[in-house]
Amino acid sequence: MSLNSFLFHIIFIKMPKELQAYVKKIFPTVTRKTKDGSDFVSQKVLVEFDVDEEYPSRIVLEQWWDRKIEVVKQLEEWKEYIFSLNFRANEWTDANWNNTAFGSISAWKAEPIVDNSQKSDLPF
Repeated sequence: MSLNSFLFHIIFIKMPKELQAYVKKIFPTVTRKTKDGSDFVSQKVLVEFDVDEEYPSRIVLEQWWDRKIEVVKQLEEWKEYIFSLNFRANEWTDANWNNTAFGSISAWKAEPIVDNSQKSDLPF
């Protein structure tokens, strides 16, 4: 198995596409410039999962453009959701020919977890 196919298998086959997590913090939107000078908006959301573990895990969802910002508008802090995730990685070469890579995780959908513990089984 080549290194590329191994990485593809690990990243795209084994990586979970959904995550059940609590929204810990919703950060304000930030307007930035693209290479061509146009504006775009991003917003970060800190989520926490494995909260019953000794060391809970956290990740930052970085939402870009209008469609993904719409996902953030429906979120509430300290509520639990199932997030459908997108993973992105890009390479970048600056003006001095220095190479680097960066990645981001975003959610294209967030479904709230319904708390059924408050519902009663009684018929009346």
